[in-house]
Amino acid sequence: MPLNPGGRPGPPAAYTVPRDPLPAAAPRWSGDPATWGHRHPAGRAVSLVVGLGALGAAVALGGARDKVVWICAVAPDTALLIGIAGAPTWHRMPSYAVRPYNLLHSPAVPAVLLAAAALTGRRRLTVAGLAWLGHIGWDRALGYGPRDAAGYVTR
Repeated sequence: MPLNPGGRPGPPAAYTVPRDPLPAAAPRWSGDPATWGHRHPAGRAVSLVVGLGALGAAVALGGARDKVVWICAVAPDTALLIGIAGAPTWHRMPSYAVRPYNLLHSPAVPAVLLAAAALTGRRRLTVAGLAWLGHIGWDRALGYGPRDAAGYVTR
């Protein structure tokens, strides 16, 4: 029997009750850019507002028939074309397409485009950055965030 600090025997091991691990807490909205939007309903709502607002601003600046708007609104999904042939399922992407997908769906890409637009004063870069941001916001509103190494959307 194990001894207590006072030198007296303690309860046998059979009397110890194992503790159940606490259930996983629901994700909290923290506003952290690394987890921008796709994990929490409030984040999805914010992503929807950002996505529709950015896409609307891109259309307002460039026009509804502007090629830059629609090319940049679709460009992030070119990574899906890279991996579509080797995709085991619709929800899982092949590992070789994960890195391009995560890069193209990073808010850093439209941030660089918008920063370049601010520095150079080019309207086309502004339109491109807003359209790209609109795509990312829309995807995150639908629950599609970054992919893990196995190709699944991170949860």
